[in-house]
Amino acid sequence: MSGPAIIIGASHGGVRAAASLRQQGWEEEIILLSAEDALPYHRPPLSKAFLSGEKTAEDILLRGADFYAGQGIQLETGVRVDGIDPVSRRIRMGARSLSYGALILATGARARRPDLEGLDWQGVHLLRDLADARHLKAALAGAGRVVIIGGGFIGLEVAATAIKAGKAVTVLEMQDRILARAFPTALSHWLTRQHRAAGVDIRLGCAVDRLDGEEGRVRAVRLADGTRLDADLVLIGIGSEAANELACDAGLSCVAGGIRVDEGCRSSTPDIFALGDCASQFNRFACGMARVESVQNAADQARIVANVLAGKALEEPGANWFWTDQYALKIQMAGLVLADCPVTVRGEPDSGTFSLLQMQRGRLVAAFSVNRPADHMTARRLIAAGTRLDPALAADGLVPLAKADLAAEKAA
Repeated sequence: MSGPAIIIGASHGGVRAAASLRQQGWEEEIILLSAEDALPYHRPPLSKAFLSGEKTAEDILLRGADFYAGQGIQLETGVRVDGIDPVSRRIRMGARSLSYGALILATGARARRPDLEGLDWQGVHLLRDLADARHLKAALAGAGRVVIIGGGFIGLEVAATAIKAGKAVTVLEMQDRILARAFPTALSHWLTRQHRAAGVDIRLGCAVDRLDGEEGRVRAVRLADGTRLDADLVLIGIGSEAANELACDAGLSCVAGGIRVDEGCRSSTPDIFALGDCASQFNRFACGMARVESVQNAADQARIVANVLAGKALEEPGANWFWTDQYALKIQMAGLVLADCPVTVRGEPDSGTFSLLQMQRGRLVAAFSVNRPADHMTARRLIAAGTRLDPALAADGLVPLAKADLAAEKAA
């Protein structure tokens, strides 16, 4: 394939794609375009270490500026792409245009904005990028009462950071438990207790009616039942949506909220690829098309694209995995949660060190580990292999999870 590889989006997936292309021997130009003005950076710390001041913007860079020059990667920041012409194989950026041999869309996702009166008051925040985090950090320093709308990962991580900073924090969740789409019920309830013990006021089954303000600033959150919660700062954390407008406008097929791609991350237009949060791909663990938001998924798909463009064979995808840090808790997830699937408990939840396992027909399909990194690493391997486990050994927290492998047990 002749012509430059142009990558739109310079977060984890875009940077990994550029680096992997060079590693796989791509000799043409690599042009990496970022809409942000900053050098590419790690996003997970934005709601935690960066927000708390433990890390600076320089501390969370993915790579230093010298890396891109040294790899022959043309990084352009502050660039917004206006359109893609798949016929002429060009992208438009205002009066400028560039031709491509291969186009990689790593445009990510944006924070979802609810249809809510009062979103434009000063003091109302979203958190998706470094600019958002900087504004939130500055506002948090002077805020006493923080209300977070949404009990997902972003909302809970910010809640943990804010309560440790001495703020009064309330989390409002519409559903009957936090992280309902990501956690089994038992883990949702356990984490709720940890937040409440730390001083966070978590309110479940809450519908927000509007945001009240005066003199241009938010002053309160009004619930549907009439309850008024005073607030100096409001964070909206109700999930994200794929930034796939460029793809849709160019006529690429979109499904399940993202750009449809095959096992090689190739879109419906053969020389255009998509990866990371903006892409929807068949996921054997979800048994269908899915848009998976995680650093791991973006990085894995970036390597897949590089392999395809290098003409190399594809590897069988591993289990999806995620993590969240809240207080002294490192919660690591492998696989995708299955509703109504029985849960096996390893260890003692009251100790703060345990795992929850989900098994179907004896095969491990998902694992949720709290401060048990060895369980997490083993679970990723076992889930990818479709391993059948001995239920009694899997439930024994004193037995290494690998020892619960029925095949290994029989071989011994």
